[in-house]
Amino acid sequence: MKKKDVKKNNKKGIIIGIVVLLVVIILGVIIFTRKNDNQPLVMNDDFVYLGEYSRFSEIPEDEYLVFSNYSEFSEKISDAENNVLNEEDFASNNYVLIPITYDSCSEYDITPTEYEINGNNIIVTIKYRAECGLCAPGTLYYLLRVDKNITNPNVKIEYKRVNKPHCDPNVSYKPIIYMYPKDVTPVSVKLGYPHKLTTTYPKYNDGWNVVAYPNGDLKDEKNTYYGLYWEGLNEINTTFEDGFVVSSEDTISFLEEKLSILGLNERERNEFIIYWLPILEKNKYNLIRFETLDIINKEMPLDITPKPDTLIRVLMEYKSINKEIEIKEQKLSTPERNGFTVVEWGGTLIK
Repeated sequence: MKKKDVKKNNKKGIIIGIVVLLVVIILGVIIFTRKNDNQPLVMNDDFVYLGEYSRFSEIPEDEYLVFSNYSEFSEKISDAENNVLNEEDFASNNYVLIPITYDSCSEYDITPTEYEINGNNIIVTIKYRAECGLCAPGTLYYLLRVDKNITNPNVKIEYKRVNKPHCDPNVSYKPIIYMYPKDVTPVSVKLGYPHKLTTTYPKYNDGWNVVAYPNGDLKDEKNTYYGLYWEGLNEINTTFEDGFVVSSEDTISFLEEKLSILGLNERERNEFIIYWLPILEKNKYNLIRFETLDIINKEMPLDITPKPDTLIRVLMEYKSINKEIEIKEQKLSTPERNGFTVVEWGGTLIK
């Protein structure tokens, strides 16, 4: 064999070896990840599982009840699974009722795994696995065994997802884009991060190209639409430093008032409420805030040609809570709808 052929074969062998090594590494990472995803979640021994909300003969009015004796426990929780506690359990311990909200469509293996007590403050860590989807939240109830001196704790629950689903549970749901030009106008619409999109209608093919009419109709070569629809992954880090606490019975009046302030017209408000009301009303209370235009534009830039004179983007962020809490009220401002106006609304569930 010639030296040139030997060198060529050696080089080829090295390349093949590198490729094989990379494949082995990638497969190893995949196997390791899947193995970790399937690891059982181990509940701390100080937690006692009670059951679903529907098993209780009396609904607890407070978020974190503390039971100091068997009599009050059996009175409130008479239908707990398998008589989980008896009188002896209360001899040296109290038990804090821990309600855990979850989405029955997309979250499972909900398990309290850790807790930390500092004086009167308790931090509980809840681990769970996630898939895609959104349903009305359910509630699981656990008891946390604590010392007798803890009678009125401040409880904070931290949720930690332990797997990596193909889609993120934080999704911007049903953003609808409306367009109202002064005259019949061909319009091009592009979303800044198309890789985040999960659903679109009409189908998003490197953007939307439609003819917009002053009455809000949007037409392409085949159909007429009242809006452009998309859903996508949401990576906004919401802390609820301000917002609103809204009871189930006040949801309609709250949305009518705040959406009007935010610049939505009657039809847009109606369609927003029709979609979100069944979801929000199933919660006793909702913690709600509306994201700023700057953050929305950063999370999903919206490129429209010709450029609109007025751009209104409403993103409602919410989470279910079991009682009223104190929160700084969010200040909202009303935009003026002048010239070519584009309006978008959507919402997202925050864990």
